[in-house]
Amino acid sequence: MGPTGAGKSTFIDYAAGANGHGIGHPLRSSTSDITVRKANIDNQSFAFVDTPGFDDTTRSDYEILGEIAEFLVKA
Repeated sequence: MGPTGAGKSTFIDYAAGANGHGIGHPLRSSTSDITVRKANIDNQSFAFVDTPGFDDTTRSDYEILGEIAEFLVKA
C-alpha cells in the first residue's frame, strides 16, 4: 500500500518477472482494482497484492481503504 505513483505496480511487475510491462503514468492512477500476481523466486512461492494508491485521481482514500479491507476479509 502507498500513494499513487510510489512504484507499487512497478515493484510487483519486476518482482514477478514482467519487467515493468504494467507501469502507468506517474501522475495518474493506473491501478484501479486490487490484483494478485503470483511469482516463484528462488523456489519460493510469493503472492504480491497490488492495490490502488492513496491520493488516487478518481477515488477517495476512504473508498480505497474500504476496498482493501473488503479484499482482506475475503482472502
